[in-house]
Amino acid sequence: MSMWEWKEIQKMLRSFVVSTFLAGAAYAAVWPQQIGKNQLKSEQEVQLADRDLWDEFGLTSASKADYGAFQATAYQFKDGTDSFAAKQYLAASNPNTTLAGNYVITCEGHCPAAKEFGDVELTGKRHGETPLIWAYMPSKGRVAGSERYALGQIGLKQFAPRIPVADAAFEFGTEVATAKYRTPKGDEDLVLLYFPMPQVARKQLVEVQKVPGAVVKRSGSILAAVLNPPDPAMAESLLAQINYEAQVSWDEQPPPKVTAQSLASMVLTIFKLAGALILFCLFAGLGFAGLKLARQRFGYQSADGTMIVLHLVDR
Repeated sequence: MSMWEWKEIQKMLRSFVVSTFLAGAAYAAVWPQQIGKNQLKSEQEVQLADRDLWDEFGLTSASKADYGAFQATAYQFKDGTDSFAAKQYLAASNPNTTLAGNYVITCEGHCPAAKEFGDVELTGKRHGETPLIWAYMPSKGRVAGSERYALGQIGLKQFAPRIPVADAAFEFGTEVATAKYRTPKGDEDLVLLYFPMPQVARKQLVEVQKVPGAVVKRSGSILAAVLNPPDPAMAESLLAQINYEAQVSWDEQPPPKVTAQSLASMVLTIFKLAGALILFCLFAGLGFAGLKLARQRFGYQSADGTMIVLHLVDR
């Protein structure tokens, strides 16, 4: 083997070691060493199909852990709204699905209670949040497990393909929720589109009304559409349950209410402060005068007590 060939082999080995190290460093452990009485046996990163949908959900990582009695996968997302959307999607195929802040956990085997998974400390875990649009989804007659939450056009095409992407106007940050409802005359599909402003909803109403077989209603910033209802009257009854109410959140404390009692307390506090300042000045003046008299009585005289006068006469 020549020297040149040996150097090439060494270079390839170094590249292999560095790439292996970087690949291992890129993956950070997510699961704790113990859940209940179960010890962590192994943990590995999961590669997922449908990457476009997962990217729209805001997936950052997926890690599968083996605890012997059960195997669990933690899907980490950018925020709690993303994880909420993914939870609806994953729960359709696995009932042992738990929402844990910005994580969604699926489990197989002898799984712990959902609350235990919800409380488990995972790397990078943050608080979750329920989308505002979910509060307007009627519960009466809703088919359990049929709920979906879309964050973009990929989710919309998969969960509510009859609504054109242009009608959803995702460029404004639109939220979309869908669910199936059971009625005496058959099932019907409800689609809610939550726009950031009522003006946008009013504009898109004209477009959504063009969807064939759709019964549409606008309430504030929400557009609600029942697609191909078996009975238009049942569709109207479902839409009647959706009424938008503006929600205002304060990012600072409101000013306190002024009352006669609070005003009197403020005036009294001012007088107390003024009295304290007057007493301080009085005692400070008396102390200074007493110190000066004591120095003169005991014969201490310095240049500080003299005054130099300059007789300057203009000539």
